[in-house]
Amino acid sequence: MEWTRRRVVGTTAAVAAIAGCLGEDGSDADDPDSSDGANASAESDDGSDGADESNETTERSASAALEEADLEDHTGQGEVTITVDPEGGGFEPAAFEIDPETLLVWEWAGSSTEPYPIDIPERCIWDQEVDEETVEERSDGDEFDRLFTVPGAYRYGSRDADGEEFTGGFRVVKSGENDGE
Repeated sequence: MEWTRRRVVGTTAAVAAIAGCLGEDGSDADDPDSSDGANASAESDDGSDGADESNETTERSASAALEEADLEDHTGQGEVTITVDPEGGGFEPAAFEIDPETLLVWEWAGSSTEPYPIDIPERCIWDQEVDEETVEERSDGDEFDRLFTVPGAYRYGSRDADGEEFTGGFRVVKSGENDGE
């Protein structure tokens, strides 16, 4: 997929729509995929300065996506239902918090792929089970569920019938983490 300026702006707008306050210090010290900025001015093999590549990594980061979002609080619930409506804006809720051991149930109100992980905590194995290339197609009325136990920020996506990606995000919090700490 070629990233045009229009696609980058559109993706940035989508990220801003689901972004949320995590209360983290913004440090990427634990993220092996993060860049320390040492090569920010170095040119890439294609002669560009690598800025587009860095922006794409940031746009796909769960923490970055949730940084500005108004997270719905679903802590204390054993199960949370997410409506998947590719024609109506994607996932509802788009950004939320849950406790560990919460079952997420995705219900389709249109046709798209099942959700796949984009950026998840290191100890989570969701990305070992499915990725955006191996997901199944789902249609109106289908359901898919998954239990989440590993605390951290999650970003996931789905593709509509035209292949356009839409994303959602959530945070699994330990007791007491969602009260502004």
